[in-house]
Amino acid sequence: MFKGQISAIAALFLVFFVGSCSTINKSHMNASIGISIHSPMDAKIDVDMTKKLVGYASGGYLFHLLKVSGDSKYADGIAFNSPGGKDSGFLGGILDSLSKVEEVKAAAAYNAIRTSDADVLINPQYIVEEGNWNPFYKLIKVKVTGYPGKIISIKNGSGAPCCKM
Repeated sequence: MFKGQISAIAALFLVFFVGSCSTINKSHMNASIGISIHSPMDAKIDVDMTKKLVGYASGGYLFHLLKVSGDSKYADGIAFNSPGGKDSGFLGGILDSLSKVEEVKAAAAYNAIRTSDADVLINPQYIVEEGNWNPFYKLIKVKVTGYPGKIISIKNGSGAPCCKM
């Protein structure tokens, strides 16, 4: 009697063990659709070549992934000219998302712009210092210099004003 109950309990346990922790993944074949929108814009920007803006930022990352120190405000559009830009492919995009350098560069650009009345940072030059010697902690320091730019107006390609600043 006990032998039959033990076999039934073992079979029931096996069914729950195998069936309860399963994952279903349904995928399908797809292809990327290349959509390109081209809208020429002409911007009039007043650049002050007599002074340079300087910004500093740093970030500390535990296990090279989890941010434990550093700035929390960033400027948008900083990674437009980096090696891992839009032509880096799928694998390059994944590797770039793991890199924390672009985040610290954006924080340095924000710190440079916020101290002035500039709208854009013209010709930004970055100095990046990475401390990779410790496998548990990574420190990234960035210094950016550039000229302050103030947007005067933006017009679309036909010459009609788009935005007046």
